[in-house]
This record gives sequence, C-alpha cells and structure tokens, in this order.
Amino acid sequence: MDKDKRKFKRFDAFMNVHFRSQEAKAHEGSGLSRDLSREGIKVNTIEPLKAGDLIDLEIHIPDDTAPVKTTAKVLWKKTCDGKDQGMDYGVTFLAMDPVDKFRVLDYAYNYWLETKVNDFSDPEQLKDLA
Repeated sequence: MDKDKRKFKRFDAFMNVHFRSQEAKAHEGSGLSRDLSREGIKVNTIEPLKAGDLIDLEIHIPDDTAPVKTTAKVLWKKTCDGKDQGMDYGVTFLAMDPVDKFRVLDYAYNYWLETKVNDFSDPEQLKDLA
C-alpha cells in the first residue's frame, strides 16, 4: 500500500464554495467542497477553471453567517466519474486570515469526527476512540 505523501490530513467536509477568477475576463461560479486541509481544498463544480488560475474564494460554513474569504490558486483538475458530475479542482490557499482558517478547519474536523464515529457498526468499538 502506498504511503500518503501529503503534509496535512484531509477532512471530508461538504461546504458551498463561490469563486471569481482574477483574470481580465472574470469568471464566476460555485461548487461544493470535497475535502479540506490546512493548505487547500478540493472543489467540485461544473464551471471551467484552468490550472494556474488565481481565484477569489468564499467558503460558506453551514450555520455560520460570515463566509471565509481567501485568495487561492488552481493546481489541478480531474474529471469525475458519472454523467453530470462536474470536475474536481485542487485549490491551494494563498492568503487566508488565521482566524478564518481556524473556523473552516474547526468545522471540517468536527464534521469528520461526527461521520467517523457514525462509521462504526459496533457501539462497543466507540470506547476505543477515547
């Protein structure tokens, strides 16, 4: 089994994401986050982006009125399996307020904890998490 070479853990956390390219012909769109780390996020959208695009990104945390705003760069894109599934884009954060980074990571971590606990079919295994 290959060892994961990522520097930071990734958390599946589904959040609405809005973006606007910084190109001369500004392109806007929205999508859904697929996973999040300290350095970036994977976004699924039907809107076209290119590797290297600089974007203004708004991450909308559920039950939080203020979106997390950041500048980011598109690193890669990948076609999703299935019809009308859009594209996945790997995006790295270039500038994010530390408090905002904490807010979004805190949500993602708590979401991950909730879903990880719910993955166990045997409640007796929960005591092993303590």
